[in-house]
Amino acid sequence: EVCAMVMDTFAGAYGSEVGVAALKWIPLGGLYVAGGLAPKNLHLLRGANSPFMRAFYDKGRVSTLLKSVPLYVVLAEDIGQRGAHLVAFRLLQNLAKEPTTE
Repeated sequence: EVCAMVMDTFAGAYGSEVGVAALKWIPLGGLYVAGGLAPKNLHLLRGANSPFMRAFYDKGRVSTLLKSVPLYVVLAEDIGQRGAHLVAFRLLQNLAKEPTTE
């Protein structure tokens, strides 16, 4: 029971911060929630009455703006590593294209 309360509190805090980010950037094309925590705790994020969604929309008079922001959960937990790999690969490609001076 205590663990469930802790996870509900966490989901509420997470949803509140995601809502703040949505208000900051207003991503009308969608906001992607990524990382290892989201896919493992989908039951706390899904549904209009979930702690996450209640906190996401609890923004007073600007709450209606958030109804225009679609939310997506990225299920790949290693998305950060994939992005770092892609950046490193592109940097390596650019280095290979540069002429060498001897």
